[in-house]
Amino acid sequence: MIRDPETYEELIRYKRCVDLTKYYELTESQIEKIYDFLESDKEGKIKSTGDYITLYPSTLNFTNEDVIIARCINSSIDGILMTNTMLEIIPHYTPSSGGSSYSGGSSSNNNNNNNNNNNNNNR
Repeated sequence: MIRDPETYEELIRYKRCVDLTKYYELTESQIEKIYDFLESDKEGKIKSTGDYITLYPSTLNFTNEDVIIARCINSSIDGILMTNTMLEIIPHYTPSSGGSSYSGGSSSNNNNNNNNNNNNNNR
């Protein structure tokens, strides 16, 4: 980016944009577009999934959303959520291929039957 951050807020915004480059292949103009978006819309949100980074303005008019096409270069993530106050990495979820450990609950039914038999015998 051409400009140097002058305030703490600008420094954090700059760092988040740099962190985004660890996960997406972005041009300098795309990084500046993201930085400018966050600077101009303090409540704006950025969501990424796959090879798309979407800029959501804070206004309820979602026709203004902007999409940046950028190749994801880190297969360990499914996406990113970013605002001026946070950066959340959504890790890639891989379901386990192991078998189920559910036993059907038959042991709890046996315990109930034993308790009922014990109660009947005590009368």
